[in-house]
Amino acid sequence: MAEAPGGRRAETPSPVDLPGAERRPALAHAAGTILTASLFLLLTNAQALDGWAAEQEPSETMVRVTNATEDLLAVTERMGAAAPRAWLHRVWKRAQALRFAGQAPADEAM
Repeated sequence: MAEAPGGRRAETPSPVDLPGAERRPALAHAAGTILTASLFLLLTNAQALDGWAAEQEPSETMVRVTNATEDLLAVTERMGAAAPRAWLHRVWKRAQALRFAGQAPADEAM
């Protein structure tokens, strides 16, 4: 927060000191953060988006959406952006398959 005359802190709408808060409103900062997070998730989790589209009720619109998600998935795989998710998925599946001594194997449906 900025210093007010007399050494007191001036009141601002945000309890957090944001860099350049005087020049850049908090809404623009929030919008930039949301956009950055959305783009990151879009590029690193295209597999989930493609899986969601494939599970939807078939329609002309969903065919176009599914084609778009398949294209996005192919692009992210070529870029290597899908690699961290694929690695984490493999680790998760191995952990999921672990069993205590004498325990029956997990059902494949899980």
